[in-house]
Amino acid sequence: MLLPSLFDKLQTARSPSEAAEAERRIWKIWSLPDNREATAPFAQGVISMNSGRLKQALAYFTRVTDIAPEFAEGWNKRATVAYYLGDYELSVRDIRKTLALEPRHFGALSGLAMIYEAEGLEAQALDVLIQVKEIHPTMPGLDERMEALRRAIEANKT
Repeated sequence: MLLPSLFDKLQTARSPSEAAEAERRIWKIWSLPDNREATAPFAQGVISMNSGRLKQALAYFTRVTDIAPEFAEGWNKRATVAYYLGDYELSVRDIRKTLALEPRHFGALSGLAMIYEAEGLEAQALDVLIQVKEIHPTMPGLDERMEALRRAIEANKT
């Protein structure tokens, strides 16, 4: 099944399990680089990231983005590692590159909202989560995050 039909299914899912299956299949497609040379460093980056070796993971994902600059998930993974390392500037740059390549990347958008929230930019974070809701309306935890941001924005008005 191709990405457009999976995104349709994500938006029209009748159950959380149906949405989760569409999301799983989207991530599977996103995680396959077209450039075979990027496959090994991408896999090594994921392993390094998952085992907490973040600087090593950043180096692997930088290699991926050098080899395959059109591979959105390479940029997204590098953005994630940069976020974990506290380098929000690099993370935002890489998220913007991810979104230029794949505007429906709900994971990258969610990460951008996390950065905005960490920086105290609740209104911007909420705006980004509204975009996520349009793409992935049943994303777990999304409604709660949006409500918490609405409450924070309201509290800041008083």
